[in-house]
Amino acid sequence: MLHALQGLGMRFADAILPRHCASCGAVLGPDTRPTFCDACWGAIRLITPPYCPCCGRPFRSRVALAYSPEHRCGACRRKPPAFDHARAIGRYEGPLREAIHLLKYRGKLQVVRPLLDLALAHFHAHFQGAAFDAVIPVPLHRRRLMQREFNQAAVLAHGLAAQLGIQVLERVLVRVRWTQPQVELSGDERRRNMKGAFAMTDASLIDGKRVLVVDDVLTTGATVSEAAKTLKAAGATRVDVFALARVV
Repeated sequence: MLHALQGLGMRFADAILPRHCASCGAVLGPDTRPTFCDACWGAIRLITPPYCPCCGRPFRSRVALAYSPEHRCGACRRKPPAFDHARAIGRYEGPLREAIHLLKYRGKLQVVRPLLDLALAHFHAHFQGAAFDAVIPVPLHRRRLMQREFNQAAVLAHGLAAQLGIQVLERVLVRVRWTQPQVELSGDERRRNMKGAFAMTDASLIDGKRVLVVDDVLTTGATVSEAAKTLKAAGATRVDVFALARVV
């Protein structure tokens, strides 16, 4: 009865104040996901093989992997990251980029559920058979956390961990240094910018653990590599990275 009344209420609200797709502007029905229509959400470009076995950056051709399955991209060969593997669900463009921006910069928490559904639908394809002891979100500096009022990576980490049955260690890794926004920097500048940005509050919590670091977007991987470096220095035996999107 309650579910029926809630559904009736949604239909009434949609009739008075119809919702529109944030991407194409189409009117959304009461049975669709919030914020995006099925057509736009279905147009998200997933990241599928071939890609770098280390950082997950897509390759244009399967040729290199055909002869050497562990062939790494140029960036990983030049500067091996501290993490073991990094994977992202889709390309940072279109509806996926718009959804992340709605969450990250406008605090639209209604996009969390569809983003988590997307992540969970493809997580095991990227981490088949992997076992983790803890999930750790990439932390924000306290000043940026005050500006945004929440950490989007932590929201995603808690939702993912709840479905996977893994504990979240949200405050074991902290950002101790204010850093310039990464979007403004080149790859080498990003690495220098992040150097020494993280610290541990209690290394014993991750000593000997296999850790999954969660973030919203991967670009060069400088941020998560520095986080992994800090975690491994504290005793983590393995650090993998999972993100919703990556810049390609």
